[in-house]
Amino acid sequence: MPLSQTGSYTHTYIGVTYQCKRIQCSLTRTNISESYVMTYVS
Repeated sequence: MPLSQTGSYTHTYIGVTYQCKRIQCSLTRTNISESYVMTYVS
């Protein structure tokens, strides 16, 4: 496998992983704020 192919594959993999982490992070933050609001309201 050429070096450029390996590099682009790694770059894509890192990008996908980063996006997944960002999505998980935002989901976690949403869940925390929602539970906080529910506790606050009740």
